[in-house]
Amino acid sequence: MNRQTFTLTLQEARMIAPGVRHLAFTRDDGEILAYVPGQFITVHINTDLGLARRSYSIASIPGQSSYIEIAVSYVAGGLATELFANMEVGTTLTASGPFGRLILREEQPKRYFLVATGTGVTPYRAMLPELAQRLNNEPELAVTVLFGTRTREDILYSEDFLEFAKQHPRFNYRACYSRMQPDTDYECQGYVQNIFDEFKPNPENDIFYLCGNPHMIDASFAKLTELGFPSQNVRREKYVSSK
Repeated sequence: MNRQTFTLTLQEARMIAPGVRHLAFTRDDGEILAYVPGQFITVHINTDLGLARRSYSIASIPGQSSYIEIAVSYVAGGLATELFANMEVGTTLTASGPFGRLILREEQPKRYFLVATGTGVTPYRAMLPELAQRLNNEPELAVTVLFGTRTREDILYSEDFLEFAKQHPRFNYRACYSRMQPDTDYECQGYVQNIFDEFKPNPENDIFYLCGNPHMIDASFAKLTELGFPSQNVRREKYVSSK
């Protein structure tokens, strides 16, 4: 896959949670970005100190939109935060990509566990069509998305995952709150890595994806290592807040 540099124009923007803005862009050259769900783009920002770069996972659901969609979290004093928080429709910027290897590979596990905090859930949203195909073609496959967040207000894209769960009985979505008690069947209380035991992870048949807060990823990886998971069955991408 060719990595390119291109100009993007903002077409739509909306807040999807406190401090998180969803933005949808098109390429000015009219081309559709060829990417594998799970990959990211890098945005180029001109500053007084030179060119700065910030990377964002592609949140677009293939087949639903031709837009390049991302979700941006607020970071106090952040360079990119100021850029995206005030960006108006019609604004252009330069980006490159796609990059990244947090993608679904050619393999046949019994279960996928897609674990995220914050905007780390965006690559899993992009994976939904590919997951649908695999669930339809592999009758023993099951997929679980575990999304760790503070409160219900901080959930991202839950409507997409819950609708997908209605259509695919072997797909399970759970939102885990660290600062709120659950009210519904798909909600649970506590840090996301603390509910792994509920699913009885099997190092021989399961594959975990971890994306988001470095503390969650480190704690989850340590727990899975204790359970005997080989490193190739635990795929990680840390989201580090950059200013």
